[in-house]
Amino acid sequence: MIPTFSSILSTIKNIEDSFDIVKEKLLNNPSEASDKLAEVLGELSLILEFIERETVRYLEIIFLSDKSNLIPCRSALLSLESGYATIKGYEARGHCHKIKNIYEKFLNHWFSKVLDAHEAEDLKRLFDRMNSADSGMIEAIREITTWLRDESEAILLMIDADQLDLANQRIKDARLPVQIIRRNIVDGLAQMKLLQASFIASSQSI
Repeated sequence: MIPTFSSILSTIKNIEDSFDIVKEKLLNNPSEASDKLAEVLGELSLILEFIERETVRYLEIIFLSDKSNLIPCRSALLSLESGYATIKGYEARGHCHKIKNIYEKFLNHWFSKVLDAHEAEDLKRLFDRMNSADSGMIEAIREITTWLRDESEAILLMIDADQLDLANQRIKDARLPVQIIRRNIVDGLAQMKLLQASFIASSQSI
């Protein structure tokens, strides 16, 4: 089943909407916590980069008719089929818990001081969601690693049956269904990077 990444896209939109409302207040009241907020956005970016990188690693595979690249392509599929990407996903999962720790230690006080009570509470709920076991980030990691495992298994069966054309076609067919989703994820990544740069600059102004 093609992944939808509905959870992560919802989380990205919540982040964008929440910070769009309060960004100017935070940038106009920089503190040492500005750098910590930039760090949080960097951690989020790592998770988005993981999803894009692993998806591309699968989609870029193409078997040449002379089988000259069979070994490296098959090795990549074996790695994806084994679930090794899940291990890297669990590493990315650690970023979510790091984000919560940064919030509690550095950001909560700053938000409460600079923002009104409603805005500060909205950000608290946002950080709680990012830290929860069923957060959009964790669900997205699970979704992409499961899809890559299942796809790689199917492709390997075709390769072992010497059906290179069918294997190539299946990989090609997967590109368009995830194209818009990948663009949305990359757009979200770009927004995280822009926000991160803003708060890095803000932290250097104090």
